[in-house]
Amino acid sequence: MNNEQLGYDPSIISMSDGRRFIEIIRDGHSERLILDRLMKRAPCIAGRATTCWIAHREGDKSHAPLVIKDPWQYPEREEEGKLLAEPTEKGVVNVARYYYHETVQVGGNLDDIRGNVRKGLDVTQATNYRPTRFQSSSVANAIVDTGRICRSTSRTGCKRSSSRAGEHGRALQNRVHRRVIIRDYGSPVYRAKSCISLLSALENCIKGYESLHTKVGFLQGDISTGNLILNDDEANPSWSAFLIDLDLAIKEQRERPSGARGKTGTKAFMAIGLLLGEKHSFMYGLESFFWIIFWICIHYNGPDESRIVPRFEKWNYVDWKS
Repeated sequence: MNNEQLGYDPSIISMSDGRRFIEIIRDGHSERLILDRLMKRAPCIAGRATTCWIAHREGDKSHAPLVIKDPWQYPEREEEGKLLAEPTEKGVVNVARYYYHETVQVGGNLDDIRGNVRKGLDVTQATNYRPTRFQSSSVANAIVDTGRICRSTSRTGCKRSSSRAGEHGRALQNRVHRRVIIRDYGSPVYRAKSCISLLSALENCIKGYESLHTKVGFLQGDISTGNLILNDDEANPSWSAFLIDLDLAIKEQRERPSGARGKTGTKAFMAIGLLLGEKHSFMYGLESFFWIIFWICIHYNGPDESRIVPRFEKWNYVDWKS
């Protein structure tokens, strides 16, 4: 069996010297992006399984860094790449800048769960299929939300829909393999080396949140510790601090629902009004910044000194409807 048959991503190609790359067609020209290192691989049983790499364009002597983000997303959600392109074109500040996006194809076909991974296999026809197991609200501290299973291993909260899973068939929803490439990278703000650095980063992220709303009418949709990024490397040409992750962004004057299953975001940082079912607003995003400051003060004594506080850890898992 070859690597593709074993389940490896065939869009990532290995060279004889051990390096790996992807190829894209951008502005009518072919580009080869060399993968320098893995940034993040989200461990999950069912979910977006996002993987991120730091890369650079072959032939670029400056080695300007690019971030390649590969998530598996619900097809009805608007592509994050499209949502990032508009702010970049309109000069929004302190938001990750767009470079390229695509929906990955394998053998000329869409890379998705139903068609390419399961090859049309209908798991509901299996003799041991048990749909009721997806209706449990909690299993050994795991939360099942809209077909996503997330275990409490992070001190910074876990993104999910805040509505409980309970509808038969949600676990069988299709997901597609998407790819978005941006021109900015850094570290989460909770790794700031000083209080001044942290507060400066938060200030710039708030400016980015405001710029995104003022210039393109977007609400970021998931203000959380993992989506506020700090760049304290003078050699890094990225913004000094910026927002990432617009896949849950909301167009304030949208004509139709976003496709999200229930309220989405990182529950520990969501505004109280949102948890009570009110409509998202600019001010609710600002409230999330307050909860981030609160969370960091409770859980961190410095960039490498963190702790779990059970009293607040459960904020991300409690059922607010009960």
